[in-house]
Amino acid sequence: MLSFARIADSIRATSKKLEKVAILGGYLKQLPFDQAAAAAVFFSGRPFPAFEEATLHVGAALLWRVATDVAQISEAELSALYRRF
Repeated sequence: MLSFARIADSIRATSKKLEKVAILGGYLKQLPFDQAAAAAVFFSGRPFPAFEEATLHVGAALLWRVATDVAQISEAELSALYRRF
């Protein structure tokens, strides 16, 4: 997961499209197929095909709760980290 987060940060840190493609391509190549597919869906920003009107119905509160669970930190600690970056 740390590797995934670092790749996302690297992609966010550049405005150059070719650099973003190179970063993501290098990352996806080193993953097993199923993990690469899941990562590609995330980075595409569209978890469903364009013709589907489905949504995930995932709001900020749920994402916040998941982040605290995954990181095993309190909401206060996550808030402090969020404000720091």
